[in-house]
Amino acid sequence: MKIISLIPSATEIVCSLGLFDKLIGVSHECDNPKDVLNLPRLTKSNIKLNQSSLDINTEIKKILSLGLSVYEVDTDLLKNLNPDIIITQSQCSVCAVSLSQIEICLESWLGRKPLLIDLQPKKLNDILNDIKQIGINCDALEKAKSIINTYNSHVKEVKIKLKNTKRKNVLCVEWLDPIMIAGNWVPELVKLVKGKSVFSNSGEHSKFIKIEELKFSEFEKVIYMPCGYDILKSKNELLSHNFLDKKFSSKENYIVDGNKYFNRPGPGLIENINILCEILHPNLFKPNPSSKRWIKI
Repeated sequence: MKIISLIPSATEIVCSLGLFDKLIGVSHECDNPKDVLNLPRLTKSNIKLNQSSLDINTEIKKILSLGLSVYEVDTDLLKNLNPDIIITQSQCSVCAVSLSQIEICLESWLGRKPLLIDLQPKKLNDILNDIKQIGINCDALEKAKSIINTYNSHVKEVKIKLKNTKRKNVLCVEWLDPIMIAGNWVPELVKLVKGKSVFSNSGEHSKFIKIEELKFSEFEKVIYMPCGYDILKSKNELLSHNFLDKKFSSKENYIVDGNKYFNRPGPGLIENINILCEILHPNLFKPNPSSKRWIKI
């Protein structure tokens, strides 16, 4: 079996199922576990990443308005690798290579075509189902069930510990400029740890919002989790653009590694829960901040 993963979360799922030796290619964004960095890269981005979030957003909008793609696929390499399974997504055209792009790449193939697995999680159960789906198609169902059971057991333990805890209101920011409020599975994660993700609903796409629309009296904490950003990049932009002076300075402000955790719907869910518990309920969960997990600013 030869597997190609074109989205970081899928790469992590495949490896967590013990199938690293079946991976023959990944996307340019796949970086965990570290061994995947040695695999052939089948994609590249048309966005210059070394710029502000506002400039990145502007560039993405321009590319999409022209009917172009944010990413490119190396069709020749894909064909030469001749995979049995390709895993991609159809949820977001700016997050990773889309299913439609891969289907176009395969149109000219003659004879056998690989199985396409399309991931499009919007809620926590969707993520668990994706793990199970990959397990079924890659002959690793029992391992997938084990991962899901471990997650469910952890959730049960957390809920018991938080049973008598007061719910905390939090603003989860998925993009800095313009401000985007995290949607999809994030509100559900926050609710799971006795929090309320304000201005967002579980299962709905993340949405842009004007700062004037924010009711600052409705939340106590702000968690920045920009898509594709690690903690250092998020911190540098927040400080260099005086973002925190815009009424946010009166709140408790935290940065998490959005790229590694909250924007990746895969095996990292348990660590997502742990991070949220430490930020929202430090009296019950010993805080363990670091440049790799979360920091307070």
